[in-house]
Amino acid sequence: MEAIRDLSWMRQLALSSVERSELRGFGIALVSVPPTQARHAERFRYRLLAFDPALGKPVLSVDLESDILGDYCLAVQEGSRHEILARFDSPPSLEEFRSRALSEADARLPKAPNPTAKRRARSAGRGAGRA
Repeated sequence: MEAIRDLSWMRQLALSSVERSELRGFGIALVSVPPTQARHAERFRYRLLAFDPALGKPVLSVDLESDILGDYCLAVQEGSRHEILARFDSPPSLEEFRSRALSEADARLPKAPNPTAKRRARSAGRGAGRA
């Protein structure tokens, strides 16, 4: 699987509240980004990030995000692909988002992370720096 292209997840994991769990060998981080005066127009309100342990990066992100007009939508990112699943008049609660996001992740993630990716990453690391 390919890592998501949006790198804002790094900042969000560091600065926002996070719940951690696991789903079929993928690390799951549920991020809640509360609006503040400094960040009242934050694009993401909630995110569920699924990390491939071989990559150490998220390969799937289910997001409650706001568009340019301030409307909320449920979206999915997989690699470079971005898909809008639903639009909301008012944002769902964290519990409603969690339920929907976990259902989407369960439907989209493979049965287990790709074990050969871990071996390829290790092999590439071993050969680095050798002449």
